[in-house]
Amino acid sequence: MTDTASSPAPYGPQERFAAELRELRRQTLTKPTLDALARSMECARSNVSMILNGRRFPSWEHMCALVEALGGKPADWRDRWLTARREIEEAGRAGEAPPVPLPPPLPLDALAGGETLPGVHWYKDNREFYEAAAERVRGAGSEIRVTYTRRYPPDQTSTNASREYFRAVQDWAAADSEDERSVRRIIGVPERDAVPDKDVLAWVRRHHGETEGILNYEAAVMRWTAAADGLNMALIDDSVAFLAFSGGSKQRLNGFSVEHPRFMGYFAAYFDQLWVALPSLAHYLDELPG
Repeated sequence: MTDTASSPAPYGPQERFAAELRELRRQTLTKPTLDALARSMECARSNVSMILNGRRFPSWEHMCALVEALGGKPADWRDRWLTARREIEEAGRAGEAPPVPLPPPLPLDALAGGETLPGVHWYKDNREFYEAAAERVRGAGSEIRVTYTRRYPPDQTSTNASREYFRAVQDWAAADSEDERSVRRIIGVPERDAVPDKDVLAWVRRHHGETEGILNYEAAVMRWTAAADGLNMALIDDSVAFLAFSGGSKQRLNGFSVEHPRFMGYFAAYFDQLWVALPSLAHYLDELPG
């Protein structure tokens, strides 16, 4: 009888591509360190580590820089990069996001009453939500994943709490620290008839200028055609997920946070599925007409 319990899990396209990059690194005479590769790629050391470990699929720009730093030719890697990206996107459309280790389901009696669910905190307004999220951001250990998909840019909100939250994310990414840090932000840019909203686009340009020099910070853009705000979230390390609900006036926002690995796993897989399919902020701006 075959011992299926000891059989290795089959590689997915992301893991397979990472293994090929690791093999290229092994074939180099000097075997560059992660720090040296990060400098060549102009990104965070943690980003390089996640790419080589198969936890993150590289953008085209990062792939080219990494292959060149390892002595390879990006042109030789174009087809395999495109093939891996296509397989990842198709798996996402089929609902086959990378598996996330999950604990057993909560017993039904733990869900009774809603308000008493362990690890859940409710925030009644904009100030409460952003103050709590900013506090957790400042104490983050290694990774922050955030989205912003609203019909208005962040600088059109009037609360100090929201401004402090956005500042806290950038300050955390830019901090002089020996920790491996990574901030990834997905920005939804509202469009009508393929024309980006002028206020959000103006903010996006300013935001790019403010963050392009922060090696631990990356942003991607999702073209947003719905005439409504999206569901926004902040995923901090692998410990807590903040979900924000907005609509109506610019200032209206509330939400909740959940500290539970099962809940966190669902949203982390969803975020990563979006991330690999979206262009970087720099690429999006370069491709705009005019």
